Amino acid sequence: MAASLWNGKTVLVTGGAGFLGSHVTDRLMREGHKVVVLDNLYTGTKDNIKHHFGHPRFSFVQHDVTHPFPLAIEHIRFDKIFHLACAASPVHYQADPIGTTLTCVMGTHNALKTAMRCDCPILISSTSEVYGDPLVHPQPESYWGHTSCTGIRSCYDEGKRCAEALCFDFHRLYNVKIRVARIFNTYGPRMCFNDGRIISNFVVQALTNQDITVYGTGEYTRSFQFCDDLVEGFWRLINHPTETGPVNLGNPEEYSVLDMANKIKAMVPGTTSQIVFKPAAQDDPKQRRPDITKAKAVLDWQPTIGVADGLARTMVEFRSRLLRDKTHLLPLYVECNPLLDISSHVAKEFLEEFKIPLGESILASPEQVGVYARLQARPDVTYIPGGAGLNTARVAQWMAQAPLGSFVSYVGCVADDANGATLKAAAEKGGVNMLLQYDNSLPTGTCGVCIVGKERSLIANLGASAALTVNHLDAPHVATALNNAKLFYFTGFTLTLSEEHVLKAAKRSLDHDGTFTMNLSAPFLMQVPFFAARFDKVWPYCDIIFCNHEEAEVLATTKNFGTKNLTEIALKAAALPKVSSKPRLVIFTCGAEPTIYAHGTVSGHVAVPPVDKSKIIDTNGAGDSFVGGFLASFAKGHSVEDSIRAGNYAAGVVICHDGCSFPLTPSYTI
Repeated sequence: MAASLWNGKTVLVTGGAGFLGSHVTDRLMREGHKVVVLDNLYTGTKDNIKHHFGHPRFSFVQHDVTHPFPLAIEHIRFDKIFHLACAASPVHYQADPIGTTLTCVMGTHNALKTAMRCDCPILISSTSEVYGDPLVHPQPESYWGHTSCTGIRSCYDEGKRCAEALCFDFHRLYNVKIRVARIFNTYGPRMCFNDGRIISNFVVQALTNQDITVYGTGEYTRSFQFCDDLVEGFWRLINHPTETGPVNLGNPEEYSVLDMANKIKAMVPGTTSQIVFKPAAQDDPKQRRPDITKAKAVLDWQPTIGVADGLARTMVEFRSRLLRDKTHLLPLYVECNPLLDISSHVAKEFLEEFKIPLGESILASPEQVGVYARLQARPDVTYIPGGAGLNTARVAQWMAQAPLGSFVSYVGCVADDANGATLKAAAEKGGVNMLLQYDNSLPTGTCGVCIVGKERSLIANLGASAALTVNHLDAPHVATALNNAKLFYFTGFTLTLSEEHVLKAAKRSLDHDGTFTMNLSAPFLMQVPFFAARFDKVWPYCDIIFCNHEEAEVLATTKNFGTKNLTEIALKAAALPKVSSKPRLVIFTCGAEPTIYAHGTVSGHVAVPPVDKSKIIDTNGAGDSFVGGFLASFAKGHSVEDSIRAGNYAAGVVICHDGCSFPLTPSYTI
């Protein structure tokens, strides 16, 4: 049984689907907490947290915190509460000023009552706006502020001041463990495009060649902290045994608004944006910079991420979202057995100790499972999300350079353990939408990659990857991906689980005029009668078949084609019975030799560009990478031959890297 990452703690995050709340949720999930997100989605969005849907430690409740918390919340005993619910930008909080005040007051009241019931720490997100237009600079926590209680910003400024007052009254009267964080301007991925804040406005305008609008003269100053720094400050504050706050959390580096406009413009080469000036906003503070002396002394905290680094990370995510609606790719659904590749250079004695044959691929016996811990303890260990289908999914996303999470959805099964978390996070960082089932009866599947010189010995433990159930395809987030997909890819290894879930996707593809593709994957799947019978049920739905030349020869033998000529085998395979009139495409990769294809009754081949043999490091991922490159091109609407060229390119790049890995961007343009 896998050791679950759950640490026994359950945490409530109000506003957890928002910009900051989603980053707090990510941290909590990584740290092994059960997380309940409560959000009315006024400024938050499910897109910010969709990567957690289906996880056994995550749940989402749509609810407005101004109303009493639902029974689903009141029946849970929380160990911590992060109360982050409230629109935080002038555009949004001024659009509903009464709702903003009520969120600050009634929402905080409801959150404090829950903390009192659970006798747990509660972190309240206050704001630097409690200082108003400050007469003291920089602003320490001891400064009482200079605010207007009647201005257009008072719904937020005074609302947060009242929220702080409530916190301290609950602390004094009921000993509630409050932790008040005063947040200074924070930016990063997942900010709303239309929130009117300086960073989000300027980045969107620069990326879309709009005028960069500066309100006033641009001489007003602000300080800007990256969201990861703020989350670390939250973490230290809520875990402090006694500190109630308020504590300033911000970056003391101060920039004028005009300086920031010029900096962001300079970071977008080729932008045609011009800086233009508009009248100053009403009641806009002239200065803002935190005094973080207290945070340094009490929490040992200060920002570590510089503005240049933080802006670069933010722009990557903003650019991805901006491109999402402009990227025309057939959505791709991939299903397989996910394995975390654990790789290290070892001596031959290491292989001998664990009885691993040099240069071969084997399944781990019970006596060999200790190899994974030994590999993980080595100083040069690397982790790569693996398994044939996940390799293909990652390469397809890389070749397409599609907006993150918008093109490839991947389904498989892992455990809620450290290896499962590593696999999921790495694949998502690469842009794959991971729709995983969790099963803790076995650990996350792993593949030990033992490298001796240029030889690679692979030892796999399928673990939880073999526990995927057909019911997972009915989970709402998976069903959505299935319904949206127009291109489906399954490896033959999925048939070792059952044919039921493969057929479900295949029939969905048929009903919605999709393209169902499959890889033969391994000779034994056609040679073992039990698995061959499953293949026979799926074969009629296959619009595209992939395999290498060795698997093609086994196919010809098992199907009694009576020929060893690969082109003839491809044509005969294409002519096998099919449920639709769409001609079947069959593709055989042949290493450095031309790639062979048959499309209905038409056959052909595409040359493979030569690769310097001295640069070849690992050929194990060549086939998976070929399919990824092909599918990325095919999803864009390119021809069969052009898509094969894309596949050949991808395979040629990957074999020159350790494992299924590749540079940041391809030199091949789809």
